[in-house]
Amino acid sequence: MNYTVSLCAAQHTGESHCRLSPTCKGWGCRFLSTPIEELPETDREKAKLFSKVYREAKAKGVLECPHYRSMFIDEVLKNISSNV
Repeated sequence: MNYTVSLCAAQHTGESHCRLSPTCKGWGCRFLSTPIEELPETDREKAKLFSKVYREAKAKGVLECPHYRSMFIDEVLKNISSNV
C-alpha cells in the first residue's frame, strides 16, 4: 500500500476522516480529486466518469485502503443523477 494512504488509514477515526473537507464527502477519499467537468446524464457518461475516478484510486493506492469502497463512486454518481 502507498505509504501516504497507509499512514492515513492508520489514523482513521471515522467516516468524516476520509472526507475531502468537513462539508464535502467528495469521492469518499481525501486523496481523490477527479473533477466533474460536466454532469453525466447517460449511463455511458456515468461509466466513463466512474472509470476515471477508479483509475485515479488505483493509481494512488486508495483501493488498498481498508476504509475505502469503490461503491462510494457509485453513490456520488447516483446523487448527481438525483439532482439533475
